[in-house]
Amino acid sequence: MQFDRVTTGSELQSEINITPLVDVVLVLLIIFMVVVPLLLQGYDVETPRASADAAPAQAEELQVILRIGPEACNIVAPLATDGLPADCRVTLAEQEIPAAELPARVAEMLGGRPADGRVLFLAADDRLNYEGVLRIVDLAKTRVDDLTIAFIAND
Repeated sequence: MQFDRVTTGSELQSEINITPLVDVVLVLLIIFMVVVPLLLQGYDVETPRASADAAPAQAEELQVILRIGPEACNIVAPLATDGLPADCRVTLAEQEIPAAELPARVAEMLGGRPADGRVLFLAADDRLNYEGVLRIVDLAKTRVDDLTIAFIAND
């Protein structure tokens, strides 16, 4: 006796449906057709021309650096008085000067510059008392209007 096999709809389909594949390929083709002419055309960019020799020399001349170290100005501990120690010395533009002369020297160096060029770079040791450094900065700003203070890493 032989049984007839009844086929139900649960057999696996072994064919690949290529319709979604064709859709994706056509979209990619359209994207490449639009992008390739843009890449070949390019863009005109005007870059500024400057000589590499003159820029660093001018930048060094324009920078006025105020260095405060614990060896020249002992303000490591909190200050007991309102002013700075009498023997406090700072380095301004590679010249060591007494802190009392700082307003006149900063005004001499930066007073004639335009407002956006009045920048004093400050390099203070990390061990110094913050209040003492602020007193020196306030002293440097007394005779120059619109003075900008920029902090730099101390070497």
